[in-house]
Amino acid sequence: MDYSILTSEEYLYFDALNEIAEQLGNSFEYPISVTLLCLQLEITNKEKEKIVFAFQQVLQDNSFDKLDVEKFRVALECINPRFGKFANKVIIGLIKGFSQEYITELHPFAITL
Repeated sequence: MDYSILTSEEYLYFDALNEIAEQLGNSFEYPISVTLLCLQLEITNKEKEKIVFAFQQVLQDNSFDKLDVEKFRVALECINPRFGKFANKVIIGLIKGFSQEYITELHPFAITL
């Protein structure tokens, strides 16, 4: 993250959230907050909203047995080409995070990862 865009106080809040999350076991593979994960990955709020819709579309277009991480990567890449370069563990973290907080119908797939 480009910390230079944060004020000193904002940086302290962000750092505190990261420290608390790490103590609770937060990681890319097991995010406890998808919003914090988005902040760490420099995903804007508008992009976050687009991800919800894109992931829902992947679910709508594919049967459960046809779902795979690559389909979600392609959906992310359509939102921002930079997202297509995320490591698999980051894509999986996004799938798990969005399944916990925004897209409950994604949860059965997320728990297989």
